[in-house]
Amino acid sequence: MDTQIQPLQEYLTNIVVPDKRPNIDINPEHITMLHGTKSKKQLSRKKKASKSTTLTRREYAQLGLHTLPTRQMKYSDALPLHRLWKGYMKEHLGLNEGDQVPEVYQPGYDAFSKLLVKTDLHGSKMAVIKSKCSTLVGISGIVVMDTKNVLKILGKDDRLRTVPKSECVFSMKFGNMDFIIYGKHLCIRPAERSVKKIKNYIEPFDC
Repeated sequence: MDTQIQPLQEYLTNIVVPDKRPNIDINPEHITMLHGTKSKKQLSRKKKASKSTTLTRREYAQLGLHTLPTRQMKYSDALPLHRLWKGYMKEHLGLNEGDQVPEVYQPGYDAFSKLLVKTDLHGSKMAVIKSKCSTLVGISGIVVMDTKNVLKILGKDDRLRTVPKSECVFSMKFGNMDFIIYGKHLCIRPAERSVKKIKNYIEPFDC
């Protein structure tokens, strides 16, 4: 190893001003790194630095970060979230209360319906108007959690209910407008749904 380091050491010494050469103290680890070979110590440092600090989905589930209390939540506590959602909807859809949405036969309907599918539902007021499971029909309230397959809706009776998306048809109210949304179009994680490019034809939304 010394015979390999010596030429490099001489080169580094020669490029330094002559009166400073006696003060040169070359670190062998640095020379090894420049030579192209990394020590085990250096490699272990790199591995430690690259270790991810974010939680996995399994760790989220184990810590209970995706769960909500079913009895402790109050409907009144969710109303500020609903007010925030209304402000978000005005920007997202470009609508104000009293505006008219495109009809099915109008050119702008397809783009509007796709934009509606991408809407963030947290804070929206929704109700189940049709479902294969009759016990789900009539459930209504404010959406406090939206996952890939279910909506968690907090009702006026302060009860939190879990509603599967795929088998239900929902009514969503915004101002004087009521939207009817097929749950099967919502079966994707909210973060992915907001950026997903929708290519397939979407069944008509009633307004």
